[in-house]
Amino acid sequence: MKHLGTKTLETPRLILRQFVIDDCELFYKNWASDERVTKYMTWDAHQNIELTKMIVTDWVNNYVNDNFYQWAIVLKETNEPIGSISVVRMDEETETFEIGYCLSYDYWNKGITSEAFKAVIKYAFEEIKIKVFAARHDERNIASGKVMEKCGLKYIGTKEDINKGENIILKMYELKNN
Repeated sequence: MKHLGTKTLETPRLILRQFVIDDCELFYKNWASDERVTKYMTWDAHQNIELTKMIVTDWVNNYVNDNFYQWAIVLKETNEPIGSISVVRMDEETETFEIGYCLSYDYWNKGITSEAFKAVIKYAFEEIKIKVFAARHDERNIASGKVMEKCGLKYIGTKEDINKGENIILKMYELKNN
């Protein structure tokens, strides 16, 4: 792997870029405070913008690290951040990235997450030279699994886990770099 950090990526409808402090208000308003969005996430909806500011500040400070990958999903049409996509886990030994994503409810079912995910896959395979992309979702979050499949990931199995104090079943997927 050759770590290159969070570089700006572009798709027909989106710009994937580093977060900036000025994104806090829209991050909070558009998705972080929405319980519909965070229902299956490992984190709860933000109860106040101060938490959002703390998280974005941490991300901005981490962009100096070439092994930190956290993108704002920005809709070109409005130049507004509407979600995030990131490497939530990485395994240097197996050269594996596990991806996580979150999108404003207003933009669900429009192919936006798949479009962003495909751009990150292309970047990670072609430029960073990772070997495997992995992702997982709560089995009740069927739409997330559809995104993974649409991006070429293959279902590899399930595992039990606990999220927010609740026993859940995770469906796991992966895509290998040929």
